[in-house]
Parts: sequence; structure tokens; C-alpha cells
Amino acid sequence: MRSRLYLALAAAAALWIAPATASPAPPGVRKLHVEGGAVHAAVGASSKQVRLTLDPDLQRAAERLLARSGAPEGAIVASDVRTGRILVWASRGKRDYVATPLAPSASLFKIVTAAALLEAGKVNVATPVCYTGGMSAITARDLQGRGATCTVFGEALGRSINGVFARLAGQHLTAADLRRKARDLGFDGEVPIDVPVAPSAAQIPDDALGLARAGAGFWSGRLSPLGALFAMQTIANDGERVRLSLLAPPGAQAGGDAPAPRSTDGRGLRPEVARTLRSMLEVTTRRGTCAKAFRKPDGTRALGSMPVAAKTGTLVGGSPSRMFSWFASFAPSDRPEIAVSVMLANDIAWRTKANLVGRELLEIYFGRKRPGPVARRR
Repeated sequence: MRSRLYLALAAAAALWIAPATASPAPPGVRKLHVEGGAVHAAVGASSKQVRLTLDPDLQRAAERLLARSGAPEGAIVASDVRTGRILVWASRGKRDYVATPLAPSASLFKIVTAAALLEAGKVNVATPVCYTGGMSAITARDLQGRGATCTVFGEALGRSINGVFARLAGQHLTAADLRRKARDLGFDGEVPIDVPVAPSAAQIPDDALGLARAGAGFWSGRLSPLGALFAMQTIANDGERVRLSLLAPPGAQAGGDAPAPRSTDGRGLRPEVARTLRSMLEVTTRRGTCAKAFRKPDGTRALGSMPVAAKTGTLVGGSPSRMFSWFASFAPSDRPEIAVSVMLANDIAWRTKANLVGRELLEIYFGRKRPGPVARRR
């Protein structure tokens, strides 16, 4: 009965069924605690306690959200997109899952595919695309013919339409194109940060069907929450790869508030491509896969009129079985301040998903800065 329910859930929700064994990872961040208004932890192989850049209040809030989620494993990581300073590094489970590529990237990988298509000049937001199927998997038949349902490319990322990305990847991209853009955005290899982390891994088959599936987020590798955060931060910075920092600079005051110098690691996207991705990611919270999560029970919009760019992903896999959910975002999307990445590895019976947890963290961050209803800055 359990296995039938498991397979039915996977088919109905377009989930990915595969083993979910975590990649080998450095020891990560351990024994994290707040002391004297600042956050300290042991990092990497060293047992020495060092001061971190984390925001103590936001860190506590993230830890509470993870505990309340009930997920056996999960992680939340957030950064100041302008400087790369890490504000939250919270993990739940037996390992440091912020920097561990535990979960397949799922539909978050559509960001990579969209970026590669835009940079190659193959599409724009007004490009019409017709598709067929693609709900629970991508088949060879789904890639043939004109397709029964049509949309424009500008809507496809926020609505996470598998058939659109499978078709366009198969028609216009190579495996090398996807691998290269995955590395630029943090989906493959290590992200630039001042602590040891495990590399994410993009797995892109060279055959036509495998490539199309990977482009839609099926079988496209394993991603750490830190890698997802770096992708969002890069888009928020108009394509500039701003290095992340977790270690507080010498002389930092309590709370890690000393200004961190902005350091860049080259460019991951052309500015115009990053801006296009930003507008496509805004669809997610307005009328796409995350629209419901950004509506409160009374019908009002969470965060008021503030625009939020985001991408979600959902899949099933592993032993024991896990229902993985992703939420990666930055806000306000017109003047980015904070990037947030959430990964929850729930049991098949789950309490909440990553999009709700991520929204709540954004509400806490902006609520304490702007008491009262959160409104868009002018």
C-alpha cells in the first residue's frame, strides 16, 4: 500500500524518483551558538570557535522555522546580496546540509536552462512555445510534433513547465552548454566562499532524450542549498558572481555588522540576461508555482506589494523515501537586499514545504526592518 501511494504521488506531482545519497562533504559548520550578540561556530576540520557573519536574530528565527517544519533533514541559508555576507546558516539533521548536495536540483535546474537559452539568443520572453506532456516525466513522444498547449517563454519558468524546457533544451542546447552555465551559476562545482564546502554536481547526459530531461530538471544532478543561494545572488547582482563570506572580518563588532568588502569572482551572466531572468522569476510568486504560498488565508498578499523573485522545486527520492522541496529567492526583486535558499527533506507525509518556510523568513527579515505592513520601496 505504501509503495502504491508513493508511486501515485510521484506521478501526480511530476516528481523525480531516484536514490538520494548525499555526496561526501567537509565537516561543515558545527557547534553553532550565539554569544555576546554574535554567532560563533567551529568551521571545517578545526575545533576552534570562530566568529561568523550571521545575523543572530535572523539565525534564531531560521532555526525555529526548521524545527517547526518537522522535516528530518533541511537547511536554510541567506545572504546580503550586495556584499555576499552570509546572514543565516541553519541546518537540521545529522550533517551540515547547507553545504551538502543532498537533494537533486529538480526544477531549480530550469534556471540554468533558461539562462543558457537566453545567452545563446535562442529565445526571449515573448517567444511562443507549444508543448505536450511532461507532467511526471519527459518521453520521446513529448518532444515530437507541434504540441497541444502553448505559452510564451516568459511565463514558463515561473510556472515551471517541464515540456517547454525539455523541448527548447533539446532543440537549441548541448550538454556542454548546460554544464558550462551550471558551473557559472553554482549548480556544478564549489561556490566561491571563505570556508570549505562540498561541490554540487550537474549530470547532463549527451543523448537527445537525456539532455531534454535534464534541461527540464529531471536527472540533472545534486545541488546544495548554498549553490542555489549563489545562483539567486548572481541573478540579483545583474550576473556578477559576488563571493560569499561566512567568517567575520577581524575587528567585527558583535552581530558581525562590520561592513564586508565586496569581492567578485567574474561574471556568470550578461546583465541583460540576468534582468530577464529576474522578471521571469517574479512570475513564480505572482501567478506561478508559489502564488498560493504568497497569499494569506484572508486573501492578502504576503509582503504586501513587494516584488519577490523565486523558483521552487519538488521531488521524491531516496532511502528512506523523502519528499524534497526547494525554494530559492531574492527580494525585493527590483532592489535586491536578501537572497534565501531553503531545502526540506520531508517524509512522504509532510507538514510544510520549503516555499512557505522561505516566505516566512522573508516576512521576518522585512518585518523587523519596516514595522507594520510590508510595502514596496519607492
